[in-house]
Amino acid sequence: MTKNIHTSVESHLYDLFDQTKFELSELNQSKSLVINGPDSQLIKRGLDISYLQGQKRAIDYIDSILKSYPDNQAFISNFNEYATSVLNGYDTSSQKFKMLEQPTADYEEILAYHYTLMGQKFIIDSINTTIINQ
Repeated sequence: MTKNIHTSVESHLYDLFDQTKFELSELNQSKSLVINGPDSQLIKRGLDISYLQGQKRAIDYIDSILKSYPDNQAFISNFNEYATSVLNGYDTSSQKFKMLEQPTADYEEILAYHYTLMGQKFIIDSINTTIINQ
């Protein structure tokens, strides 16, 4: 017997939340090593933080959809609306990023935003797989 979509998504969200929390903890523990390390490590740390913040944002948003819409169809409809919005933003960001020939004055913001969207996309793809497998 297959589990309810709500139950499966909620369980998977908890797993994703724990994984994200663990990765943030690991990142914070290595902070002193990175600060004294090469510049490339500082940049990587910043991108990792943006990515994990995106994951956390998506987890929180999907969790709020779960709590607001107990009906499977209503949940799926609202999840798909959120997913479409994020994925469209990700596609736009990817195109903007690809078209950059020279770094602009707001390059770090463009990069951070793109990595935040990448983190959100990862969570959306993972939850979408959970829904499809039900």
